[in-house]
This record gives sequence, C-alpha cells and structure tokens, in this order.
Amino acid sequence: MTPAVYVSVRRTLEWADEAHVRAHLIPAFRPKLEVWNATFDVPYHLFRHRLKRIAQESLAQVEGAVCARLDAVPDGAVVIPVDDDDWLAPDLALRLRERYAPEMKGYLWVRSVLEPRVPPRRRLWYWLWSWKKSVCDTNNYAIVWRPDTEELVRRHLRAGRYFAAHAALIARVPGVLAIQNRNVSSQTAMGWHRASISRDELVRSYRRYRALYDSVALPEALAWARPHVARMAELMRDLHLR
Repeated sequence: MTPAVYVSVRRTLEWADEAHVRAHLIPAFRPKLEVWNATFDVPYHLFRHRLKRIAQESLAQVEGAVCARLDAVPDGAVVIPVDDDDWLAPDLALRLRERYAPEMKGYLWVRSVLEPRVPPRRRLWYWLWSWKKSVCDTNNYAIVWRPDTEELVRRHLRAGRYFAAHAALIARVPGVLAIQNRNVSSQTAMGWHRASISRDELVRSYRRYRALYDSVALPEALAWARPHVARMAELMRDLHLR
C-alpha cells in the first residue's frame, strides 16, 4: 500500500499583512525591501502575496496530494517540500507513487528554472554557485516523513548531503516535474549575500523579468505551467516604476 503524499510549504510569511511581514522578515533583507518600495508602486509584501497565490494554485492542482503544514503530516507519509513561489506538475504525486518502494528513503526528479539569461558580469558568480550546488533543490525531492527527517524537509542543502550519502535508497522519478520560478523579488534576483541592491540594478532586473514572462515559450512537457506564466506576466504588467 502506498502512503499518502503531502505537499508542504517551508517557512513563509503572511504576505498580505504588512505589519506581520515587517515583524518577521529577515533583518538583513530589510534594506532591500525599502529599495523595492521606493522603486515600484506595488509594495514588496503585496507583490509577494500575489506571487504566493499563483504558486498555491499550482500546488492545489497536484492530483492525489494533500497540501498541509508540516505539523499535520503523519509519520510514514511522503512529503514534498517547496518554497512559497515554487510550481509543481499536476501529475507529480501520481508519478511518485509509480516509483514508490517501502525501502526507499527519498525521491528525486528534474526541475526547471524559470529566469532570464544571466548577465555576463554575473556568469562567473553563477558558475561558482552552481559548482557547489546540492543534488536537492527547493522543489525537486520528496522524503519519507519521520521526526528525524524534519531538517531534511526544511533545508534542501542538508537533504542533498543525506541523499548523496544514501544514493542506493533514493529513487528517481522520470520527467521535469517542478519549476523554480526565480522571480524579480527572489533572494537570488535581489542580490543574495549582499547588504542591499541599487535602484538601477532593480530596474534592470525588472525589465528582464517582464520581458521573460511576455516571451517565454515553454515546451510541451511543461505545458501545465503556461497558465502560471500568464499570471506572472499579468503581475509584472501591474508592477510600475515610481
């Protein structure tokens, strides 16, 4: 008998509530939020709120999976951890069940990344970052839920080390079954590991992402994500420079 499959969003904020966001946002990110709010007519928290709603629509369409908080996931269930802007293929849970085996500790699949082409000046940084990457990304793995696997669910880099050390007990699920929507408000686009971001940098990033969602042609294998791309294009059209 195959276990239940759960989709669980990692740490997220109540993005519609500005007071909540300001109280719980990572302190080091606050200068970047202020630059965003001075640059655009849609405040950062409301942009993230709409972004999260698009992702929630995607997660709700995963057939045969339950969307729930981690504290509601029963022991022995297979949990798919995601960030609050990730998209999943509607048939992911069905394909995962096809590969299920009681002895397996985890499952891996291919994910695609939706982002503009990396500017030349940032290619070296991307190469160095990619070279250190984990086999587990934010939304390309599932793990059998037990009390001792919580950190593997919450932290994909730690999960990557676990998967590498237990490779014989990790099953591969065929297909490109997730998309990381690395959008203009993501930590990567907003200057990961940097104290702040300039208005000019943010404006250039905004223009690249707006062009991306207006022009990207997803392959047939990712046709399930086309409505989400259209929603992102609409969101970017609603975002204007001050």
